[in-house]
Amino acid sequence: MLLFDKVGATISEGISLVRDREIRLGVTGLSRGGKTALITSLVNNISAFGLKGYEERMPRFPEYTSMGITYGGIAKARDMSVTRFPYGSIMKSLEQDPPVWPESTDGISEIRLEIRYKNSHWYLLGEEQRIFLDIWDYPGEWLMDLMLLDMEYEDFSDKCLERLRVLDGVVPGGDFFKAAAALDWQGELNEDVLHDAVTAYTSWLRNCKEQGFALLIPGRFLLPGELRGAPALEFIPCPVPGAGRDAGSSSLYAVLRERYNYYRDRIVRKFYRECFSRLDRQIVLVDCLKALRGGRETFYDINDSFDTLLKHFSYGSSDFFSRLFFPKIDRVLFAASKADHITNDQHQNLLSLLKSMVLGAMQSVRASGSRAEFVTLSSIRATECRHYKKGDLDTDILVTGYEDDKPYFPGSIPAKWTRADMEFFQKNFDFRSLRPPRLGPDRIIPAMNLDVVLHYILGDKL
Repeated sequence: MLLFDKVGATISEGISLVRDREIRLGVTGLSRGGKTALITSLVNNISAFGLKGYEERMPRFPEYTSMGITYGGIAKARDMSVTRFPYGSIMKSLEQDPPVWPESTDGISEIRLEIRYKNSHWYLLGEEQRIFLDIWDYPGEWLMDLMLLDMEYEDFSDKCLERLRVLDGVVPGGDFFKAAAALDWQGELNEDVLHDAVTAYTSWLRNCKEQGFALLIPGRFLLPGELRGAPALEFIPCPVPGAGRDAGSSSLYAVLRERYNYYRDRIVRKFYRECFSRLDRQIVLVDCLKALRGGRETFYDINDSFDTLLKHFSYGSSDFFSRLFFPKIDRVLFAASKADHITNDQHQNLLSLLKSMVLGAMQSVRASGSRAEFVTLSSIRATECRHYKKGDLDTDILVTGYEDDKPYFPGSIPAKWTRADMEFFQKNFDFRSLRPPRLGPDRIIPAMNLDVVLHYILGDKL
């Protein structure tokens, strides 16, 4: 019976794809980039579709009115075996007094949304239509592992050693090299000695993360999830040139290569299949302010990370057959997240900075035949921008919904990276840890430019 249910679900999904009634959206971003916040805001605001007066929140989503959207809400799960996105618990956190930001994602989850509308085509006029939006969430730490799909163990080792050398002045890797030197790469495996080296390498990765670096592999060393303590995570890059040349089949080198291959083929490929292999559209979240704050090395590291990551997605125009058999991402939206940390007069600079950071990735996407656009975004807006003028002072300021927070001007941001601009930003920008906004009686999450996102992702499908 289960087999017939599975076949029926597959046929149903295929029919939805052929009729273009299903959008599979990937929200791509590094750790703490705002993925969970964006998904939560999308679920919350789409669930408000059809409420009286909601169209006033969507001035740049004209299809909301023109296509007669009547309803939005959470639909029955597409895949019963995937954890459901914890929207309910996140909303409980945001509705507390005072509200609390949700916990970071520690596993894969999915949510399906249904939107109903009255199609304006003459042959369907007045008939209610439905479209589904599937969204996946996952830990940002796991994202960088996609680069391992093209690497053998030797390539992985070379890449990690290169990173250790490049970042040594910022994050020293001496403890790892000391622990790795205690290993006999040609001899038999000693689990206890190996574990010490794995611990040292993991500590180095954590220190890199604290410094704001993104290109950290393997990602599950930082957030192992259900694999905590498993042999699949007990391997390290080999820092000894040529160590595998004469290594026997039972040597430490051979064991670590086998574990790496298992990790790449059984864990990373599975993660790719579940979250990314069948996407139609993609939002790429970039925390430009974090990149500026981290310094020159961090800025280039985040820049290089996106160039490397997006090579592992399938881009191109989408038609009848490709949607069914060879899915491609036909629209990409690069979004500079956390735009509520700056005043309105700085948004154009933030947009220019975003474009300069992802220029190479954007060009590759467009060269593949996909559309690519840019936007500044705040998924859960924690400030309001107001104009302040008193005497000679004439400026924009930010205010929060908390009485003990004084209005403030955070500072300016550069339109492009230069060392002088970055140093000025780091010394003068007031980068605060904002508290979540208090929600009104309607429980609708305030956002910035979410209507632009919805128009780009959904508009042409209605």
